[in-house]
Amino acid sequence: MALDGENEEIYAGYLYKSPQASLFKLQNSWKRRYFVLLKKRKTTCHLKYFKSEEMKRSESLGAIDLSRVSLMFLNPESHSMWKWVHENFRCSPSCVLFMRVADREYFLIGETSLEIERWFKALYDAMNNRPHKLLDPKETGRIRDISAPPNSPKKDQRIEWRLDASSDSDMPSPKEDQHEKGVAEVKAS
Repeated sequence: MALDGENEEIYAGYLYKSPQASLFKLQNSWKRRYFVLLKKRKTTCHLKYFKSEEMKRSESLGAIDLSRVSLMFLNPESHSMWKWVHENFRCSPSCVLFMRVADREYFLIGETSLEIERWFKALYDAMNNRPHKLLDPKETGRIRDISAPPNSPKKDQRIEWRLDASSDSDMPSPKEDQHEKGVAEVKAS
């Protein structure tokens, strides 16, 4: 469904959005927002949020720059702020999506785990449609899989997504098992 003349709506719905770090522990700073994942061109997507669904045709309150996502995962129980999120929102970890975008972290809370899984898939697919390449962890620094114990010898790879004008290159696609685990680790360009 087209939202306006140049943007196609891929996915939309209400989520609770965490505030910036300085306001994180103020529960009334967490806002329920109507999020819309928009596709502008073949390889460009935007995640905008509005006060309500009725307001989506007006100016957005803000946007999350998907080109700057460096980490995204479901069930953020290992995050240092998880205990606070869980105690204050009484939500299951399966209802929470975590994203690190440049120097900002977002917790997005849905009503159900199915809703959050759908958001994860839509966002993952949107970012996966951009040109990318697999990097050797020895070159970029080791990233631990969220499901691996802290001292696990398990080898991981990062996925780097870049917005390039030449999108149909011979770059390999990301490992499917990362998507199935609900973990997407990327290096922002």
